[in-house]
Amino acid sequence: MMRSDRTPSRLPHCSARCRARVLAAAALLMLFETAAAQPVDFGSSDDPREQLQLVWWRYQNSLDFGTGLSLISDHWRGGLTATMNAVTPTLSARLNGTLRGGIYGRYEPDSDDLYDVVRLLEFARYTSPVRSNVYVRAGRIKRMRLGSGHLVNFFNSEVAWDRRTVGAEGIYDGRIVDVGGFSDNVLVNGVVGGRVAIRPLFWGDDARTQSFSVALNYVTDLETRTDTSSGLTAYNVEMSFNALTSGEIRLMPYTSFAWYPEYGSGIAFGANIEADNFIDLARFRLRLALYYNGRRFIPGYVGSFYHVNNPGARILNAERYLEGAREVNYEGVDLMDASGGSDFETELRVLIFERFELWYNFRRHYGSHSLSEYHLRLYFHQPNRLRVNVGMDRGGLLGIFSLFNDLGDQTALVFGTDYRVAGPFWAFVNARYSFERVGIDDEGREQYLVQRRFEPFTGIRFDF
Repeated sequence: MMRSDRTPSRLPHCSARCRARVLAAAALLMLFETAAAQPVDFGSSDDPREQLQLVWWRYQNSLDFGTGLSLISDHWRGGLTATMNAVTPTLSARLNGTLRGGIYGRYEPDSDDLYDVVRLLEFARYTSPVRSNVYVRAGRIKRMRLGSGHLVNFFNSEVAWDRRTVGAEGIYDGRIVDVGGFSDNVLVNGVVGGRVAIRPLFWGDDARTQSFSVALNYVTDLETRTDTSSGLTAYNVEMSFNALTSGEIRLMPYTSFAWYPEYGSGIAFGANIEADNFIDLARFRLRLALYYNGRRFIPGYVGSFYHVNNPGARILNAERYLEGAREVNYEGVDLMDASGGSDFETELRVLIFERFELWYNFRRHYGSHSLSEYHLRLYFHQPNRLRVNVGMDRGGLLGIFSLFNDLGDQTALVFGTDYRVAGPFWAFVNARYSFERVGIDDEGREQYLVQRRFEPFTGIRFDF
């Protein structure tokens, strides 16, 4: 008790050196909190490929110039590329572009449209304050999932690389309500989606009761709308709660009902074991889920291949097309032709902040169509030396052993690496399984063909 009485009397007499130490400790604590703060889980919010800010108060900029060879389909060309990374305390952004040419002339898709100027932007994201629950980003949509992914799952706007679009996404993640949304195009003329989640029992004393959430997800494709039809429009209602109330690890069972007013409906049951910020080191999620699908319903239909496989576009069977077959053969299943069935989904995601990511997802379909899907994201970063990025999406599969078959027409692949050779000199390698539009069929649907791209470049990086 006497010790407690004496302690306050000493504080006013703290020396200047003592106060300086206190201020330094406070600044160090603020810095630690900044590093530990992690964004909400929505779209590309925690994509390690876009985490450029090492220290919140520092301006960090770099400019890469590279040159090398470019193989697109069966044509070799030369190429020049430039990438700029810009970081300020409130904004980070990346712009990149490539010009290609050779004996066949310039590669026209690089610069044949005014929208190609917009395509230079990979992303621009607002750096929110410490512990903020706001996320805002403009750029290519790369990994969009609404809620559990019953409607929108691994959706991206760059699967047809030469026709990629630049959109926007954002969310407010509050204690009582979450509000988020996205558009795959800044012109707001394509796929648009939104999410509202409410925790109506937030005032309760029990943590499980407080965590109970009811969410409504919505997605529509504005290009499919007509005067007499709402086109591809879907709704999804989800309910979830935290069944495990100790520590940072959560057990989140959920149920979901989704429907297309002009197509069909489905229901899902699942559970996530997850943590947003485990010991200030990592984020992880383990998922098991069951889907029961009615006719004209496919889980995650607005997904990786939606831009090339939707009511207005289809993927061609490359072998038959290149052989000159008279009959047009398409890959994938039209939503109108889906006959229903059931699915079992497994997912594992481990994210070590800014350094490593492993994201595996496999949904096994049981039914009359080959509708199983596989998704993989792998990333490794050794600062100032090596960066490796792998992304794969496969559709039209049967069981798990289908993954060992040859890559088919429903495959999107991204491989990229930056390796520092010496000093400011770097080697850049990019490979991509993409799609190119080759025509329009008799029903007015766009036809897409698999396109292979491989580009080894070498260049120099300037930091300033």
